[in-house]
Amino acid sequence: MITPVTAYNCFSKFVFDGDTLTLDFRGAELRVRLRWIDTPEAQKPGQNSTDPRILKHWEWAQNAKLALINLVKERAIIAIPIEKDQFDRWICDCYLEKISAATNIQILQCKSGMGVSFLPFNRFAYNTRELTILRGIITETASANRKKLGLWSEPDLILPNEFKKLSLS
Repeated sequence: MITPVTAYNCFSKFVFDGDTLTLDFRGAELRVRLRWIDTPEAQKPGQNSTDPRILKHWEWAQNAKLALINLVKERAIIAIPIEKDQFDRWICDCYLEKISAATNIQILQCKSGMGVSFLPFNRFAYNTRELTILRGIITETASANRKKLGLWSEPDLILPNEFKKLSLS
């Protein structure tokens, strides 16, 4: 049984996309959605487009997934589950090998330009660890944008939250 806000030592089992993965915790699977970030959406079965912006978005989705695979491959991961989402995934803060801003996976995805901030607006009481993550995500997203790293290098980028609103068939 998983207890929220408890640190679990895990290993990566499977990466779905740039912000969702399955972790192995002592033989049990923990399906995880990284908290407070968003990455480009992968092309779903049956979705087609000739729009270059959409094709580029799907390409960045693959890049974000590969970036996450390379980050977590054969590394110990500390997952701190917060709550479950509507897809039965644990919303988690995840770290490589130790808990620090320098090893936070969400911050690292944003720092490389593979993720963007997707921040909460309904909560105002954060502990020190959470404030460090929030600050890191905001700072590294802005820095990657200024430096035109990763997906920020796209001049006509469709942000993940805007992409989700599109009707694709």
